[in-house]
Amino acid sequence: MPERTSDEKLIAQAQGIARRLTYNDDVPQAEAKHMLHELSHRLGAKCVKVHRRRKGFQLVTAFGQSRYMTWREAILYRLFRVVPDIRPTEQA
Repeated sequence: MPERTSDEKLIAQAQGIARRLTYNDDVPQAEAKHMLHELSHRLGAKCVKVHRRRKGFQLVTAFGQSRYMTWREAILYRLFRVVPDIRPTEQA
């Protein structure tokens, strides 16, 4: 039975392959490198872990971005185990 790959391991493998590629060589290689970087960032943003802290629940992505849950998110998490996304703040 094949071993299941965790999201963190998949992100590390994609970044490792992208490191070996170059933007300067040819167009397909540059596009592959760009696509692997984009894949790892999007997958890393979706991979969220929840840590219980004194102040409440802390959300941490695979890249180390973190924030505390809002009051509404904490209630949803406690009742239904719904984990919200960590999205970058939009600046107006």
